[in-house]
Amino acid sequence: MILAEVVKAKDLRAKPDQVRSLVDDLASTFEDPQEVVRWYYAQPQRLADAEALVMENNVVDWVLGQAKVSEKAVTFDELMGDGA
Repeated sequence: MILAEVVKAKDLRAKPDQVRSLVDDLASTFEDPQEVVRWYYAQPQRLADAEALVMENNVVDWVLGQAKVSEKAVTFDELMGDGA
């Protein structure tokens, strides 16, 4: 539910050109890529699976773009916890 709200609020839906690019990338590993592309576009459910993957990638990219990273030096013992 939270992801759905993020997708809606930030317009992270799968765009047709992104879906086509993903399908093309997946198809490129096969002997006949055009046949694989036709296979994806022949069934709405197959294409929906590709769209879902693109949308997940969009959400991950957005979350990573929002993350703030800071470095902190710690000893191995601190990292592993005092009881380890």
